[in-house]
Formats: sequence, C-alpha cells, structure tokens
Amino acid sequence: MADRRTDIIAGLEKGCEDSIAFFKSLTPEELNAQVYQDGAKWTAKQVLAHFITVERSMHWLFKNIASGGSGSPEDFDLERFNRTQTSKLDGLTFDELISQFTTAREDTISLVKELSEEDLDREGLHAFHGHGKLEKFIRWAYEHTHIHENEIRQALR
Repeated sequence: MADRRTDIIAGLEKGCEDSIAFFKSLTPEELNAQVYQDGAKWTAKQVLAHFITVERSMHWLFKNIASGGSGSPEDFDLERFNRTQTSKLDGLTFDELISQFTTAREDTISLVKELSEEDLDREGLHAFHGHGKLEKFIRWAYEHTHIHENEIRQALR
C-alpha cells in the first residue's frame, strides 16, 4: 500500500498519538478550562469530545463519497451538530474520552485501508470545506485536531 493511503494513515496515526499526548499533558484544571469565549464555549475536555463526535460522523461521509454519493446533505447544520453532539459526551471521564477518541481514529484508519487510490479522488460535499476531494476531507481529521490543540494552547497562556 505504498501510495497516498500510506501517507494518510501515517498522518492519522501520528495525529492520534500527538493528540493523546497533548491531552494527557494537561492538568485537571486545564482540562476544565474554557477554551472558547463564543459559540459553544467548550472546555479543553469538551474539545476532545468534539474530536470524537466529528470523527465518527466523518466515517459516514467518507463511505458515502467513496461509494459515489454526494457527501454531506446541503442542509446540514454544522453549528447545531457541534452544539448538540459534543455535549452528549459530557458525562464521560477523561480516560473514557481518550479511549473513544482512539477507537474512532482506529476506525478511520481501517476505513482508509479499505479505500482505493481512485476513491481518494472522488468528490463530494463536506459541511465545513464545501465541495472537494475525499483525500482532503480525510486529511482534515488530523489537521482539525492540530488546529484545536493550538487554540487550547493559546487559551491556556
């Protein structure tokens, strides 16, 4: 599998390791610190929950586009999704969130292993990025976490 999938999988694996190390480096106070002042007003721990809900939802999107579907529904409300789905994990412990994030990422990697090179070039709609190629949307899984982690670092300064 020496192709784009290999590179994507390496990025997904490294991103997972980096994210887990980052969140485990935070103190309980830092995990409970509010990161965003607008919108959902998530804590760092809730950002980790956000990673889980987004990554799980992306599995449907990736499979849909790979099978020739159009991707995200035109009327998908991303703000509503983020507002309602993340809070569903509020009752989980930190260790449970780490475990669920790891499982979600492992499932993403398994899905990528099943794709062909041609699948990566299929196009569809992503709720955040708009129209584009499946490869871009999959890579976003680890780019997305990196962006939020940097925002957490900024908020904790």
